[in-house]
Amino acid sequence: MHPSDYAIIATYLAVVLVLGRRARGATDSEEAFFLAGRKLGILRQSFFNFGQSTDANTAVSTVSFVYGEGASGAWLQLQLIFLNPYYWFMNVWFRRTRLVTTADLFEERLQSSRLARFYAAFQIGVAVVGIAFANFVSYKVAAALMQGGPMVAPWVFYSGFVAIVGYYVVMGGLEATVLNQMFQGVLVLVFSVILLPFGWRELGGEGLHNRLPQRMFDIIAAGDGGEFTVWAVLAVLLVSIIQANGNIANMGLAGSARGEFAARLGGVTGTYAKRIMIALWVFVGLIAAGLCRGDASLADPDLAWGALSRRLLPPGFLGFMFIGLVAANMASIATKTMAISALFVRNLYRPAGGARDERREVVVAQLAGVAALAASVMTALAMNEAASVTKFILTINLPFGAAILLMFFWRRLTTAAVWWGVLSTGVLILVMPFGARLAGYDQFSAEGWVLARAGLPLAGYGPGGHLATQFLFDALFPFAVMIAVSLVTKPPAQERVAGFFGKMKTPVGATRQLDEAALEETRRNPGRFDGTKLFPGSSWDFTKWDRTDAIGFAACCAASVAILGVIWLVLNWLR
Repeated sequence: MHPSDYAIIATYLAVVLVLGRRARGATDSEEAFFLAGRKLGILRQSFFNFGQSTDANTAVSTVSFVYGEGASGAWLQLQLIFLNPYYWFMNVWFRRTRLVTTADLFEERLQSSRLARFYAAFQIGVAVVGIAFANFVSYKVAAALMQGGPMVAPWVFYSGFVAIVGYYVVMGGLEATVLNQMFQGVLVLVFSVILLPFGWRELGGEGLHNRLPQRMFDIIAAGDGGEFTVWAVLAVLLVSIIQANGNIANMGLAGSARGEFAARLGGVTGTYAKRIMIALWVFVGLIAAGLCRGDASLADPDLAWGALSRRLLPPGFLGFMFIGLVAANMASIATKTMAISALFVRNLYRPAGGARDERREVVVAQLAGVAALAASVMTALAMNEAASVTKFILTINLPFGAAILLMFFWRRLTTAAVWWGVLSTGVLILVMPFGARLAGYDQFSAEGWVLARAGLPLAGYGPGGHLATQFLFDALFPFAVMIAVSLVTKPPAQERVAGFFGKMKTPVGATRQLDEAALEETRRNPGRFDGTKLFPGSSWDFTKWDRTDAIGFAACCAASVAILGVIWLVLNWLR
């Protein structure tokens, strides 16, 4: 790196620390620390959602998949474009719970403090793995950028990386996190765009069509040509929709919004910005495949981003690339750290008999965040490959996501059913594959093992068929277990369930006073919104759409189709 690169990096770090210190007053109460006082408007919600959903891990893994599979390899991330119409509704559900953590939902809806504690403990572990993955990818790309120059040991890099995040999270909680994400969001855009003009110039008149086979430009893999066929993409999308509900950051994201519309519009605009970044990463991956071939081929596709940056960028631009990488990962790490802190305090520390003094609980939350970041350093040291971790993260939240969906929409759901669904799915997705790896079976699929014994002819399926079958099974299995067990166990108390669904149908008021008045009226008459039920008299509690629902959904669908259309047109122009 050139001295100008180091100057850019130093300036970035200084700004991040200053923004963290500026928000230091947002630690006076739990609501201020965990939810920024529930006062974020549309603009800050948009940056918040963009920052937490956009990370360098996704960029590196997308480029890695495209480098190996072609444009269709992007679908492991690009399928998320179809999630945005769903987010138009999901963000409202979480805002209307008026809770602080997702674990609180298990306690309020099912009256199960044990389930809440189990969710909190499990998700803290998963979040630590996610933070460790961000550390790992950041180091891997930084090492590729610095090849031939000085590079510190991994543990030193990881420690310094998380120390910066820990500083501004401890200083200002969610307020500092959002302030930094507004600054970092601009850098992520630079990080995503910067390679494209230099790559295009390097390709010269030859372009990509003379360097790559035609299949590399196919947005959907044809037949047995790759994993991401139409059915595979639909199966991955179904998994993504379900697991999105189990995300530990949902309450912080939606709950920090000033109102429902801010949660909705900020959520979808922020995540659409990420979808545009994924589209840019597809073309970065194709440029990497075009340039890094033959004798220059990469033994490890995960190094494509760093190798391309080092090859293409002149002095000064490497510094921008580095801070873009750091900014993208710091934003998502900070959101996870805040969620961990809230889960630990409210769902583990407090039930264990911790003091109910808010100021003390904020201090405990700060310490919990620091401890999680320290644990992520140790976890990152054990990682060695990005693609497998990406697929693991995609499915890990499935049982909890399924449980939360049923909690929102099915009055008959029981606590016992959630336990059965979560534990049985966990055995299939986590325990059996881990045990098989210990026994030396690297490619073992628990889903395939079950379906083969059920008589499904998996041997005749191609890579896309296997991927589709695996993800469809993962998506549907927890629902089947929970519904079946609910139907043979004692129904929950209807009075409590009616109160929950009454609250979920009560729009969030424009002020706290108006909101509390509306909730009080619902407590007196929990069934006052029953006329909006799509299936009156049923245990299924779907609600009829209003004008805002319909217009927003249609607009999101149109935006998703438009983005995909542009990608398809550019790919066909390049081929």
